[in-house]
Formats: sequence, structure tokens, C-alpha cells
Amino acid sequence: MALAACVVLTGTAHADPAPPPPHSPNASDAAKQLADAQHDAEALTEQWHGAQDNLQTKQREADRAEAQVKPARAAAAKAQQSMEKYQQQIDKLTAEAMESGRLDELNALVLSDSPSDFLDQMTTLDSFTADQKAELDRAAEAVSATKRAQDEATAAVAAAQQATVQARQAADQITVRKKQADVRIDQVEDLLKRLSPADRAARISDDGSPVGVVLGGSGKGVMALKAAMTRMQSPYVWGAAGPGRFDCSGLVYWAFKKVGITLPRSSSAQAQVGRPVAKSDLQPGDLIFFYSPVSHVGFYAGDGKVLNAVQTGDVVRYTDLDKMKYNSARRL
Repeated sequence: MALAACVVLTGTAHADPAPPPPHSPNASDAAKQLADAQHDAEALTEQWHGAQDNLQTKQREADRAEAQVKPARAAAAKAQQSMEKYQQQIDKLTAEAMESGRLDELNALVLSDSPSDFLDQMTTLDSFTADQKAELDRAAEAVSATKRAQDEATAAVAAAQQATVQARQAADQITVRKKQADVRIDQVEDLLKRLSPADRAARISDDGSPVGVVLGGSGKGVMALKAAMTRMQSPYVWGAAGPGRFDCSGLVYWAFKKVGITLPRSSSAQAQVGRPVAKSDLQPGDLIFFYSPVSHVGFYAGDGKVLNAVQTGDVVRYTDLDKMKYNSARRL
């Protein structure tokens, strides 16, 4: 079962993106507005990535649920056939009870609310032979198995329907988040144009490379960091995941993909993989996450430096960890 990622929006209410900022009276205000807009746009973009991750998860769940429907229905049909197989024996035993005047068996039949209730009562009567009791036992089990199978088939259908609804809701979120991000991205692009050349240069000034760091070992984090280092100076582009353009989580996603690991696409979901690492115990290759909630990610490169796709109008480069709003770190 495949669901389209872009669907018509439902009537669910969502917060509107922030309105465009007013024109700044000076360069300092413009730079501050740009920093705020940049963070908002990145957070919304990461929420969009998160919605994509969520859709993929919900689609897999829906596919698994849908796959259970057919075998559950087949099992119910088979159980029904098995129960019907014993119907002749049940009819025969009932007829014998009526012909022989064994009113206790006839009463059991008349007073029973269901076939299974009737069989339960019949199998407790002493007047049946061992073979007849065995036949009734098998018939009773067939009735019980049929009910279980029918209940399981009904539950499988309900689960598939619910999973499909959730997948469609996840698809709706992609459209919502993308529109919100696009609005804020446009605002960032407009603010960038209003910066003076000096402010623009200061915004993307190089923080320098790690000094004296040896990237040894064969850990996946170090291997991914080395892959990311080959993308130095690649431009930051919203939503990009390589090979020549990246956003922050796109760089991490691409680098780990190169070493055989598929991570979630959003920085918030990437912040759940691996194991937590204390800031005081950081090693090259660890993933570092920024802001609360998490909306930016990079590789710890050693010597207090972070390799990351920095921001729009910028590139993949090193930045000083102490200049960034640290949240947490993980190691794969």
C-alpha cells in the first residue's frame, strides 16, 4: 500500500508561520532579524524532515497492517470450513438424542444460546459414548477456533484502517510543514539581500580548522566525519542532502549513508540514535545537537570545532562549539 506524500490538506488547524519582519532601520537590526529568521526557518525545515520520517514510519506500519488482513481472513474462512465439517456429526447426535428420548440432551439443545454453548453442555452429559464425546470435543474446538479467527480478522481490518488514517495524517503534516518553512525561508532570503557586504562577510567568517587532531580508529562516527570532510565548502541549501549541497541534517544523513548507516532525516530524530555522550567526553565523529528543541546538528571534529552545514548563504565548514547553543551529543 503506497500513500502519496502530498495530499489535499484537511481542516485541521495549524499555527500560521510568523509574519514577515518589518524593514530594519539599521544593519544591526537586520542582522538580528536575520539570525532569528534563520533559526525559525531551520527549525521549520527540520520539522518538515521529521514529518517525512513520520510518514515513512506510518506507511510501513500501514503496509504491515494491510499485509495481515488477507491471511487473517483466510484463517477465518478455513476455521469456518472446519466448523462446518462437524455440522453433520452434530446434527446426527442431536437426532439420536431426540429419537432415543434423551430429554436432557434435547433440553441442552433447546436452551442453548449458541452452538458453542450447546456443545459445552452436550460434552458434559454422561449418556454419550467416548467416541461421541471426542467428536463433540472436536466440534466445540472448531466453533471456538472459528470465533477466534473471525475476531482476529476483524481486528486486522480495523488496524489496517487505523494505520492508513495515521499515514494520511502524516502526509498532511509534510505539506503543512513545507509551506511554513517556505514562508520563513523567503523571509531569510529577503533579509540576506539587505545586509551590507561587511555584515554578510562577518556572518560567514571562518572559525578555523581543528589543530592537532588525529582521526584514528574505524568507528562509524569517525568514518562518517571523514566522509563529511570531503564536502567542505559545499553550499548550504534548505532541504538538501548531497552530494553537492546540504542542510545540517542532510550532511549528517549523507555522511552516514556513505558508511552504510541510514539515519532518520531530521535532526530531532537523529538526536535519538546511538548513545548519549557527555559534553566533557566528546570525541571526533560524535554528533552534536543544538537548540531546544533540537533543530541543528553537526559532527564534533575535535579541538572544540564542529563540522556542519552552517546556515543559508554559507557553506559546510568548521565552527566553534562554544559559539553555538549546545543541547546534547550522541555516539554511534
